[in-house]
Amino acid sequence: MSIKTDVIIIGGGATGCGIARDLALRGVPHYLVEKGDFASGATGACHGLLHSGGRYVVKDSESARECISENAILRRIARKCVETTGGLFIRLPGDSKRYRDEFLASCDEIGIETEVLSPSKALDLVPGLNPALEEAISVPDCSIDPFRLCMLNAYTSRHRGGGILTHHEVVEIIQEKGQCVGIKARERLTSQIKEIRGRVIINAAGAWGDKIARLGGTSVPMSLSKGSLIVTNHRLTNMVINRLRPPSDGDIIVPNEAVCLAGTTSIPVSDPDMLEIDPAEVDIVATQAEQMVPGFGSTRLIRAYTGVRPLLMAPVQNGDGRSISRGFQIIEHGNGMFSILGGKLTTYRLMAEKTVDVVMTHFGLKAACRTAELPLEGQDELSGYPLSKRLSSMDDIVCECELVTRQSVEHAVNAMATQYVGDIQHRTRLGMGPCQGGFCTYRALGIMQELGRVSPEVSISVLKEFLQRRFKGIRPALWGDQLREEQLIESLYLGILNMGSKP
Repeated sequence: MSIKTDVIIIGGGATGCGIARDLALRGVPHYLVEKGDFASGATGACHGLLHSGGRYVVKDSESARECISENAILRRIARKCVETTGGLFIRLPGDSKRYRDEFLASCDEIGIETEVLSPSKALDLVPGLNPALEEAISVPDCSIDPFRLCMLNAYTSRHRGGGILTHHEVVEIIQEKGQCVGIKARERLTSQIKEIRGRVIINAAGAWGDKIARLGGTSVPMSLSKGSLIVTNHRLTNMVINRLRPPSDGDIIVPNEAVCLAGTTSIPVSDPDMLEIDPAEVDIVATQAEQMVPGFGSTRLIRAYTGVRPLLMAPVQNGDGRSISRGFQIIEHGNGMFSILGGKLTTYRLMAEKTVDVVMTHFGLKAACRTAELPLEGQDELSGYPLSKRLSSMDDIVCECELVTRQSVEHAVNAMATQYVGDIQHRTRLGMGPCQGGFCTYRALGIMQELGRVSPEVSISVLKEFLQRRFKGIRPALWGDQLREEQLIESLYLGILNMGSKP
């Protein structure tokens, strides 16, 4: 027996979830299928920056214009996902004054609000800045939580009749008479196959877009660029910090809840499933971040992570994907499949709107997009910023680093009926602090067992998988205090919990 719907969306990143919300608001039946949890690709591996457009304003004016417009919309409709930090572009000794002039002129032309600040004024705003800076320019950059963003878009879909399957990988696209008419998806733990039939398939799989297109007998032109970032164990700035120069490695620092994210690199890759972080990338990002905020040199790094930008195919200059536009493109393949390529987290809503517009035209339907006016549903349940708001409820703490309570874990487990501890992490921030889940993951799994969501046997395999994925991010940052903590965690799991024994 197969599930029947009108639109099948493949991919649960920001764009896929945004498409699901838009379809729900326009009354179009749909199903979203994601092989992991929400935001498991580029969305969850980004630096959490809600762009003002300043980063692209000199070389990619169209993307910059889209960014500043969507920035304003998201601050309005997604306020519990956004921290209105503001941003600074800082010019250090040796940075080009000509680029500074181009930057200001371009911002003025596009409509990005700026203010030139003296070094003393900039240091008043962010005391940890390099005191040698020559000037700073303020822009309306913000910090945004990509996990919350995806889940709130999915909330609208679920509560308006849409179907969502996470942890289901599309293994086949069903074709009849040259048309894509459905998919087969395999559940991650049980390998059970589900069949979904639809009138249209939307390929929003990001870096896996070409793989999905090929399952449907076609292809999409993509350039894949790996970007790696590092995470500190506390906030070094309360504003987004950018280097006032052409985009390059390690020139962005973004505050996010209790930590800072710094990045990024840009390295061409061919397979999004075969990613490794080179320790040299960590060194490059940390060194460049230290030039902007000297405290980075003595700050504990708790992990590194990497994601793949799904860029439009274009010539790459000097092996650097930054030369490729951050614009997006919708491709109608003529076989019942549509692909959405390129773009950024900041422009996800616009990408979704344009994609659904094309589908509505394909169906011969008329219904206006309302996603720019209606606030995201489900925000009342979120705590918002800052982290200190959680101090009001300190009973039965499960994760000391992020102040996650047992009540929060139980609520997440019951709401999702999940068997994956990573799903809880994305919804509560459990395990995202300095210990990286070492002291709270097994507690969360114990709660899941008590609630009857997982058996002891399944929980052991889930825990091992989580720890391996966790160590992959910690390994490139293993020195100093982080190395000492990892040795403690290793002793805990191998010694006390006997995780290294064979059955």
